Amino acid sequence: MEKKLTRFDIVVALGFVLTLSIAVGAFFFGLHTGKEQMDARYQSLIEELSDDRSAEQISYHQQQLVSFYHTVLLPFREFQKTWFQNTNTMQVENSPADSGDLLRQLGRLAREKAAEIRPMSMPEVSPLLREAHEDYLRSLTLFAEATDRMQNGANQAGFAATMKKEPYVLEASSYALRAQMKYYEAIWRWSLDNDPDSSGKDLTAGNNMSMNDWRRLTLNEKNAYISRLLADEEKFMLFYPQDASARIDELDSAGQTGVLNVQDVRSLVHTLLSTEAIRYGDYIQSRDKLYSEEKLPQLPFFFDQT
Repeated sequence: MEKKLTRFDIVVALGFVLTLSIAVGAFFFGLHTGKEQMDARYQSLIEELSDDRSAEQISYHQQQLVSFYHTVLLPFREFQKTWFQNTNTMQVENSPADSGDLLRQLGRLAREKAAEIRPMSMPEVSPLLREAHEDYLRSLTLFAEATDRMQNGANQAGFAATMKKEPYVLEASSYALRAQMKYYEAIWRWSLDNDPDSSGKDLTAGNNMSMNDWRRLTLNEKNAYISRLLADEEKFMLFYPQDASARIDELDSAGQTGVLNVQDVRSLVHTLLSTEAIRYGDYIQSRDKLYSEEKLPQLPFFFDQT
């Protein structure tokens, strides 16, 4: 005869099932929570490893700097020299040269140099060089467009002064200065790995650097600072940043900074620019005297006037 379950048996059975359900639920809840925590931990670890790997991959070797110099910088410099030569000719009163012809020459040269540097490729591990390449290309493209826009007024009185304020010219100059700044920062990054005297000091041009701080910098650091300052001030000039560095160091070594009554580098550069006291080639003239012990990459403009 089959025995019927008592009320007590039913309560015990239901209690067991309930306890088992709670235990199973707690297990899966703990498993889910633990998985989320573990996922978050590994995600954080993966991000850290990715950041470390990216940082390790960024590099600025001398070979990359030299390649950029010959394939991108020199073509742009050829245009830059011609730009200043032609614009200076336009400023001469009663010059026999035709401004329209000079503009057309500049436009052709800008397009030729843009076509020359366009196919050049920079390594992904050197983002500053990639950006500098793009900025120089943009600069040449804008200079070419500017010469087209200015043709109609080329032979009018005061054209040379008007030309400097042309929006396309200003934007083209700005891109050139940004490209220069990035190239000199890449050189500075190279020095951090190759020159034990490089401090890695913040070289932001917005900082009001004192002359005492300036004296503690290596030449690569000084040049990077000057390139940022020129970009910040939008001073598109023919000279190299090292020409400005050399001019400052020449005056400082001769005790002339006190005579000029300047206490910081930015003020001194403003004074030198306003008096046109920085010249292309100043660095080469001072190189042996001031920089014989400097550790520099083997770039031609540090050893010859190019």
